[in-house]
Amino acid sequence: MNGKSPAGVVVGVDGSAPAAQAAEWAAREAERRGCSLHLVHAVNTGTVTLSPRAGAAVTDLVLKNAQAVLDEQLDLLIGAHPSLRITGDVVPRDAAPAVLNAAEHAELAVLGTRGHGGFASLLLGSVSLRVTAHAACPTVVVREVQPERLADHLLVAIRDERDTVALRFALREAELLGLPVRALHTWHAAVADLGRMAPMVDELGEETALHEQLLRRTVEAVQPEYPDTELTADQLTGAAPAVLVEESRNAALLVIARHAPAPHFGLRLGGAVHAVLHHAHCPVAVVPLPAP
Repeated sequence: MNGKSPAGVVVGVDGSAPAAQAAEWAAREAERRGCSLHLVHAVNTGTVTLSPRAGAAVTDLVLKNAQAVLDEQLDLLIGAHPSLRITGDVVPRDAAPAVLNAAEHAELAVLGTRGHGGFASLLLGSVSLRVTAHAACPTVVVREVQPERLADHLLVAIRDERDTVALRFALREAELLGLPVRALHTWHAAVADLGRMAPMVDELGEETALHEQLLRRTVEAVQPEYPDTELTADQLTGAAPAVLVEESRNAALLVIARHAPAPHFGLRLGGAVHAVLHHAHCPVAVVPLPAP
């Protein structure tokens, strides 16, 4: 019950439907990667009672019930994926630090949109936000998608040339899934925001060319490593959050980099990451960039 896991895929479970969907997605991913799957069920055993005996009894009951939830999920996954090595732990601590600890040396952490602890009206739970904001490994947040939805490619957001890390992740996933990758760079037309009555065509053309060069350099830095995976690159003007959410409609996975927070601000996730985590039409992979 120490929460540590071997390198592989780690998934947080709690008996909720979103967590069960995430666990099934994680099992298929572990099979594709040829690695193990580790389940983490975290429970806060803190109790408010004046009786040490009653407190100990409540703690034992909480842990026993948690183990039953974990065992049920393990049985389901082992039955559906008999060749996959699957382990699990009940961890007596808050969920986010439990998953972060378990995923310290993992290839991938996987979570549902929200579990039993959050409000039903929320699109994304605090645990998923905290893990994606702080995990050392890529994190995938799995959301329920419509079965009739066509998913025919992986979408990766390119903000700048540091996003080669996210592009490599997307290309590896596409290789495993047998799907093409679309790299998408979004930007604002700066000259259109100056309050001028007419756009400056020369300046806008120069700006477009600079963004084309950025996207081309980013793609060319990685594409030779994956010669058998189809990769296309597009740029669109507009607000990145809205564009990425809309363009995710037919994607099997949306991959986006987690850039370092701006100085003097505590936010660990940028606006685009927040938006796609809450509103994307497909699972979202958040890939941390290495520290500068």
